[in-house]
Amino acid sequence: MNKDYKKIVETTLKILNKKPWNDITLKEIQTKSKVKKFNLLIKNKKDLLIKLNNYFDYKVSSKISNIENSNYKDMIFEVIMMRFDVLQENRKGIISIFNSFKSRPKLLFFLLPELLDSILIMVKSINLPINGVLGQLKIKGIFVIYVSSFFVWLNDETIALDKTMTALDKYLDQANNVLRFINK
Repeated sequence: MNKDYKKIVETTLKILNKKPWNDITLKEIQTKSKVKKFNLLIKNKKDLLIKLNNYFDYKVSSKISNIENSNYKDMIFEVIMMRFDVLQENRKGIISIFNSFKSRPKLLFFLLPELLDSILIMVKSINLPINGVLGQLKIKGIFVIYVSSFFVWLNDETIALDKTMTALDKYLDQANNVLRFINK
């Protein structure tokens, strides 16, 4: 990830620990980040949301080599939990951003393609076969599993994210059963 984007995102996350997303201005982030080309890099808060998501992808990608090579269900579980661990480091800010979507849900739709790209990055990192119709079904299924688990994560106040892990494991088992049924 570009060092200027990284500086902007990390500054944003620090500010989000103190202020809600809706109260943060680009001018404030520009001033605190001290990135000279800020206006060329970030045009609006939508750009900033994309860069935040890219930052989380970057952080997860740097940890993916630690995944033990096992069955796909376990590897998907591990990579999604890595993402939740990264989100957990910035929990207050992520929840603030999510809460802002409640008053402006169209922003969430804007971010969906970015989240799908994140799923693709995670799936490709574990070499999950995603060719053909079944591959597309897997990607969409993992996306639904991730989003469903995210809603659990929002309310999971356990230190080790026990509730999130339990829900994710349950959703992956259900998806595995569906795939077995389809392959019959």
